[in-house]
Amino acid sequence: MNNASSMGTDEYGRLIKEAFIEPIRAVVVVDDEYPTLDGLIDKELGKNEKTWKSQNTKRARDIIAFCRSEERRWMLEIHDGQPAAGVTTDEGAAHHLNQTDLMVLDFHLDEHDQTDGSQAIDILRQLAANDHFNLVVVHTKGYEGIGGAIERVVREIAVGLTKYDEGLALEGGGLDAALGAIGEWENLEPDILSKLQEQLDEGAYLKARSSEECDVDSCKQFNEFGGLFGLLEQAPAEISRRVGLLLKWSISDLQEQLKDKLSAVDLGKVECKWFEDGVNWIRTNRLFVTVVSKEHAPETLPDKLLDALIRWSPTPHRLLMSKMRSELDERGVLAEGRVLSDTYLQAGWFAEYLTPGSAERALKIRNTVSRHWESLGDALQHNVLDFASRLGSHFESIGREEAINKYLPFKPDVAPHNENIATSLNKYACSKEVEGAYLSTGHVLEIVTGESTNYWLCLSPACDLVPGQKTTGWPGRLGSFTPFRAVMLFDEDIQTALKSADAGNHLFLNIGGSIQAFQFTPPIDEAADILNREPNPKWEEMFVAEQGRFSGDKYELGLVRIASEDDQLVPKSASAKVVAQLRYEYALNLLHRLGANLSRVGLDFAPFNRPAGKDGG
Repeated sequence: MNNASSMGTDEYGRLIKEAFIEPIRAVVVVDDEYPTLDGLIDKELGKNEKTWKSQNTKRARDIIAFCRSEERRWMLEIHDGQPAAGVTTDEGAAHHLNQTDLMVLDFHLDEHDQTDGSQAIDILRQLAANDHFNLVVVHTKGYEGIGGAIERVVREIAVGLTKYDEGLALEGGGLDAALGAIGEWENLEPDILSKLQEQLDEGAYLKARSSEECDVDSCKQFNEFGGLFGLLEQAPAEISRRVGLLLKWSISDLQEQLKDKLSAVDLGKVECKWFEDGVNWIRTNRLFVTVVSKEHAPETLPDKLLDALIRWSPTPHRLLMSKMRSELDERGVLAEGRVLSDTYLQAGWFAEYLTPGSAERALKIRNTVSRHWESLGDALQHNVLDFASRLGSHFESIGREEAINKYLPFKPDVAPHNENIATSLNKYACSKEVEGAYLSTGHVLEIVTGESTNYWLCLSPACDLVPGQKTTGWPGRLGSFTPFRAVMLFDEDIQTALKSADAGNHLFLNIGGSIQAFQFTPPIDEAADILNREPNPKWEEMFVAEQGRFSGDKYELGLVRIASEDDQLVPKSASAKVVAQLRYEYALNLLHRLGANLSRVGLDFAPFNRPAGKDGG
């Protein structure tokens, strides 16, 4: 894929087109030079006398033609990028244009200042902040006075989507030391401050933001820092020894110069690429942008967008997820009809909505939603499976090594990547995001006692934990408390856990943003008596307040545990928080193991100690 004309012809390019381009159904064009429906109606009603240049009217007509072509059949709206009547500037000029499949956006929307791209960047920020994945082609003349400068537009957009980074700001003693060194240098070279500031631009700032370390070694790899390092090499010896400090000051000073252009809110990580043939892309979590010169006709824009998407080279699983999302949009209604075709099943699910008791009803509703999702997925999976199969065939055709080099940022069989991959797979296999309105089977509790923190796994059957379910017997006598059985989890080293993960005694849980490994049974004490070396789960009967209902949305609980004081059993209050959750099948597996342990039978085998031989043999 060395040139744009051949990009879409290889199989991966066709798959990208199928996942991102073919699902497009609605397009919004935002350009202050194009005639709009509102403007034409107002002119017809005599509310304005606005005229449009014939070349811009023709270009708008061409856009309408290519959107309506048989190949595409896209819906289209043309907007001038200005706030509508009754809309404040704070809401944005295009506040209602946030659910389009594709936006074609002019960069300079201020007819009085064709060097100002702030309105376009505001629109891009709105798109980057919403809950949709947005495709945008910025179709612009660039900066006509300086030969177009499309690359400058790319940089300005990327900077405008980037939030100020406090970690790059040089303050306090570090700032004083840097300014002192520059002051010494100014004694020898009075204009050195302005020379230093001239060496870095938006491109250098974006490179600095893309670097994890942002130190001398990493920045020397970027061409954008060549001028700065060249200047620093000419510094007096006592100053050149402080290259690291002066680099930090230069980046900090550049960020201060760009501060007014940066985003006020965090829109996620911003990535940006520019290629020598003019293909470019900018990406955040919810936004993909490519900038195209208006020298290219409107009908070429889908191909230009595809070129940029292929150069981005989305990972295979992003492709698959995009295909799933488009299938839901495209065939969701058909799938919905299949899911709802069984009226008796609907009646049964509806009855669950009428379950008395809010906690039990919440569980029933959650189960109903899960079954709806499963049924919807089953109805849609045929085309997704076909897409995934063609994706797999593509990888097979190019070979494992080339597939890895093209589509993964690292070698999966090189440490530490192989360990991280196995850890992530195991974490995903055995656990999921915490959910529910009350304590249930598979919830992992973090219990803090004094200065110690322990993790316990709830392993009572789910039906015993539904608030209000048990009204007789022991649970009925406990009032607002519900008894439950918990098993203590024991910390394990990740590498050790991975070596025996398939034995089923280890769990991999995301706690506080990092993956930790645990054992279900205590570590074997090799020094213990042989009869006590068989590890058994360490379980405890606990009592949860409010029948296990969570306090607020933080999954917090009040607990009572039983302790001994002066030969008397006494209740001890404790607080707990659910920090992880097992997938149900994994929780059931451990529940069965605990049950087997609790139901073990003692046997009367007699131990035998072989007498010592002669001479200690």
